[in-house]
Amino acid sequence: MSEESKTYDFQAEIQKVLDILINRLYKNREIFLRELISNAADALHRFRIVQLEQKEGILDPDQELAIQVSFDEDGNTLTITDSGVGMTYEEAVQNLGTIAQSGTLEFLEELDDTSDVANLIGQFGVGFYSAFIVATDVTVRSRSFTTESKGIEWRSKGTGKFTVTHYDKPTRGTDIILTMKDDAKEFLNKYKLETIIKKYSDFVGFPIRIGDEEKPVNRQTPIWHQPEDEVKDEEYNEFYRQVSMDFTEPFHRIRMNVDAPIQFKALLFIPSRRDRSMTSVQFQDYGLKLYSKKILIQEKAKDLLPEYLRFVFGVVDSEDLPLNVSREVIQVDRNIQRISKSITKKIIEELGKFTKEDEEKYLEWYEQFSVFLKEGIANDQKRREKLLELIRVKTSKSEDKPITLTKYVEGMPDEQEELLYLLGENLRSLKQSPHLEHYKKLDQEIILFDEPIDTFLMMHVTTFNEKPFKAIDQAEPEPPTESEDEKDEDEDKEEEKEKDPFLVGIKEILGNRVIDVRFTDALTDSPCRLLGQGAAAYSRMMRYMTEDYIPQAKIMELNTTHPIVVGLKKLFENDPESSLLRECCFQLLESQELAEGNLKDVNAMIARTTDFMKQLLE
Repeated sequence: MSEESKTYDFQAEIQKVLDILINRLYKNREIFLRELISNAADALHRFRIVQLEQKEGILDPDQELAIQVSFDEDGNTLTITDSGVGMTYEEAVQNLGTIAQSGTLEFLEELDDTSDVANLIGQFGVGFYSAFIVATDVTVRSRSFTTESKGIEWRSKGTGKFTVTHYDKPTRGTDIILTMKDDAKEFLNKYKLETIIKKYSDFVGFPIRIGDEEKPVNRQTPIWHQPEDEVKDEEYNEFYRQVSMDFTEPFHRIRMNVDAPIQFKALLFIPSRRDRSMTSVQFQDYGLKLYSKKILIQEKAKDLLPEYLRFVFGVVDSEDLPLNVSREVIQVDRNIQRISKSITKKIIEELGKFTKEDEEKYLEWYEQFSVFLKEGIANDQKRREKLLELIRVKTSKSEDKPITLTKYVEGMPDEQEELLYLLGENLRSLKQSPHLEHYKKLDQEIILFDEPIDTFLMMHVTTFNEKPFKAIDQAEPEPPTESEDEKDEDEDKEEEKEKDPFLVGIKEILGNRVIDVRFTDALTDSPCRLLGQGAAAYSRMMRYMTEDYIPQAKIMELNTTHPIVVGLKKLFENDPESSLLRECCFQLLESQELAEGNLKDVNAMIARTTDFMKQLLE
C-alpha cells in the first residue's frame, strides 16, 4: 500500500443522508444490498459501453462481467465485487464524497416521518450510503478500466470524514467491503443473501454469484425476450421497480414486438404516480434503456420518445442497430426515428384505450400527469388532435369533475359554434368571474383552465374537431364595414357614446390604466368586468415569464344596474371632482385586476382599502 493518503470531509448533504438512512431505515435494512448491486450493475453496463467505444488500453478485457457477493462470518465482513469500470482516485473523492444531483438537499429537507424513504433512496444517487445502515466501517477498493490506472482504497465510518489512498489492486473493478454491525450479522448468511437478491435483483443483466458458487443466483434472461404469457405480473412489477426505482405498481405496461419497417422489442411502463422532479426545467434523468442484440448501448436514450413522454420507463431492444452505435449516430439514425414514431403512437393509443375501459382510474392517473399531455399538445403538432382527446377539462357545469372535449362539444347548443374558455389562477376565482354571468343567462358551458400549463397550451391550440376556441374575456374585434354609409353610422354611434359624460369622466380618472370605459348588459351580479384585446394566453404567459411585466390595459365594461355603478354615477353628477369618486374608480378597477391575478401594486390597493374603512368609521 502506498503511503500517500488524504482525509476529506463529507459534503454536508451526505451527512444528512447518513443520518436519515441510519436512523430511519432500521426495519428495512435489506435494501442496502439492492442498492450496492444496482451500483455494481451500473458499473458493468458502463464498461460494456467502454468496450464498444474503445478497443485498446483496456485492463483485463476478457474478464467476465459479473457480480460476486461473499461473506466471512469469522471476520464479520460482507463483500460486493464487480468487474466494471472502476474508479480513479479523483472519481472516488467526487463520487463517494458528494451528491452531484441538484435538488437533493431540498428533497431531504422536505422528508418527514411519514415519507417512504426506503422506496425513495436511490432516486437521488445516494444508494451507496445505504451501506452504513448495516456497517460500522466501509472500505472501497477500486481500479479504473485503463491499463495505466492505479488502484485506490476509500475508507469511512460514516461519521463525517473519509480517507482515500492508493492501493495495489491488480484487477479492474470495485470491491465494497462492509464490516457489519453486531445487530446486522443476519446478512452473513447464504440463504438470506440469496432471498434478497432474488427479491430485488433477479433481472439484473449480469450473473450474481454468492461465495464460490458457479451458478448465478439471478435469472438474467431479459424479461422482454420471454413469451408474454410466461411472465407473471409480479415479475413485470419487479422489473419495473428496477428500471424506475418506483416501488408502487405501474399504471399500465406495454409490450411491443415489431418486425417492420424495423425489428425491435419493447417493454414500457407508465407510472401510477409522478416523480416530483419530472416537471423541473433541470430534470434530465429520463430516457429508455436502449439495447442492441440484448446488449445495453445507451442507459438513457432520450431520442426514443418525445420529451413530454419522459415519464415512461422501459427498454427497447433492436437487432437492426449496430453495437458500436454512438450517441451522435443515435440522434440522426433513421431506425431510431422509426422506433420512436412507433412507440410514441403506441403509448398514445394505449392511453386512449384506457379512457374507454376505466375512465375513473384514468382520471386518477390524469390528475398527476396532465401537465405532460398538455406539454405534448403544445409541442407535438402532428399528434395534437389525438392528445387533445386524452385531456380532461373542468367547466362551469362539470362540478369539479373533468370531462372530455368531445363531451363538451356534444353539449354545445346548436347556435354555439366555438369552444368557450376562460384562463385563470384557480378554479374558485374562475367560477366567481364576472365573465361567466352572460353565459349563465344563455345556459352555455364554459371551459375553465386553472393551471399555469394551460396558458402555454392555449398559446398553441386554436381548434378541436375543426371548431375554434374562443376566450370569453377578450373583446370582440370590430367587424369590417361594408359601405361608407355603415362606416358613417358606426362613427355617429361612437360619437354618441363618447358624449356620455360619466363614461368620459371615468376614462379620464383611470387614464392609461384602461383602453376604454363603456356600458354593458352582459353582467348581472358584478359591477364591472375587464376585457382584453388580442391573445389572452400570450399576455398571461408574458406575465409568468417576465419579472417586471406591466399588465396590458383593458376595456372596462360597467353594469348600469349595479348599485355601485348607480351610486358612482350619482356621485359624478353631484361632484365630478370628488376624491371619493376617484378612489372608488381605482378600487373597482384594481379589485378586478386582483381577481384576475394582474394587479401590479397590491400595497396601493391595501392603503386605499384602509382609507375607505377609516372614512366609513368616522
